[in-house]
Amino acid sequence: MANAYPSEAAIYRNGFLHRRVLAYREAGVETEVFYLHPPATESYEYEYEGVRVVVGDARAYERHIGENSYDSYMIHFATPSMVRPLRTNSVTSPITIWIHGFEAESWHRRWFNFVSDPATIRAAVRKKREYYDAQLAFMRELYTDDSLDLRIVNVSKWFQNFVVEPDAGVELSHGEVIPNFIDDKIFEYRPKLEDDRLKILSIRPYASRKYANDLTVKAIQELATRPYFSRLQFTLYGEGALFHETIAPLDGFDNVAIHNRFLAQAEIPNVHGEHGIFLTPTRFDSQGVSMCEAMSSGLVPVGTDVSAISEFVADGVSGLLAPSEDAIALADQVERLYFNPELYLRLSAAATESVRASCGRGNTIERELLLIQRGVRRA
Repeated sequence: MANAYPSEAAIYRNGFLHRRVLAYREAGVETEVFYLHPPATESYEYEYEGVRVVVGDARAYERHIGENSYDSYMIHFATPSMVRPLRTNSVTSPITIWIHGFEAESWHRRWFNFVSDPATIRAAVRKKREYYDAQLAFMRELYTDDSLDLRIVNVSKWFQNFVVEPDAGVELSHGEVIPNFIDDKIFEYRPKLEDDRLKILSIRPYASRKYANDLTVKAIQELATRPYFSRLQFTLYGEGALFHETIAPLDGFDNVAIHNRFLAQAEIPNVHGEHGIFLTPTRFDSQGVSMCEAMSSGLVPVGTDVSAISEFVADGVSGLLAPSEDAIALADQVERLYFNPELYLRLSAAATESVRASCGRGNTIERELLLIQRGVRRA
């Protein structure tokens, strides 16, 4: 059960979830998707890459749960409307809920989106009252609910220990930490050459300041003051309300290619293959999936040492990290790779090895399937 799912017309909707479903099916687990979509007044079905998807509003979802029985229920993005039908229909099968971010965070976690002016601060406080307080109360009650056969999956230890548990004020007795799956069949390792360190890539949404694209721009501006800048090539892909205002300072740089669009997943490996460094600062991340995908392809991540990032990137071992909000330090890390091609090649190989160990099939899909199957056997 999900709040969105890919289709031919919208290939970006929860693509990470689709990768899971395909992997479950490859393992022989018959899987069906219900896409809870409140605007869908008429229920309908479609098929996407062999996966059957049922779409409907809350009434259709309630009816679907009542009329069907499944060995296991798996929820991505828990909300009252997603969980309520399981309770009202007295579902006894095991239920696994993945916690990804906003649904389990206190209102202040994304401070960077509302500190620019008084109006955004007032809007944030209003949203705290109208959404966050009720949602966190719901999550707190859900974590302690013993009427459901429930297990909770977080994508990083940092996120569980420093966000989920403290924000809800509970300790998860039935929590698991399993990162999002990075498919090395898609993001294949391609050995890098020394000159690949001169080609720097950014693939980010521009819908929130969480992605710190402004720091990417400032880092490029800083590098422009250094004598070797003309040897570097930058490629930025992205889309969102903040795009034009964020990238405006880069107008006029001949070695900065800007693409105001998202990439289809099938395109990303080829773009990875044309670059050597993934410039990926952030202000808040429970994992950093696009960063991990780039690492799987052999790119060296240059990011910020905040939130869960250091759980997936060891500074100086599998990538390079800069302090929070420090664009000059990001530029310095790019410079470090420029002057140390041997370090670059070593980090490239280590990045791939590291992310395969932490986010490869064995540590993600296989563990998820074991968790689900143990629950089914117990039930």
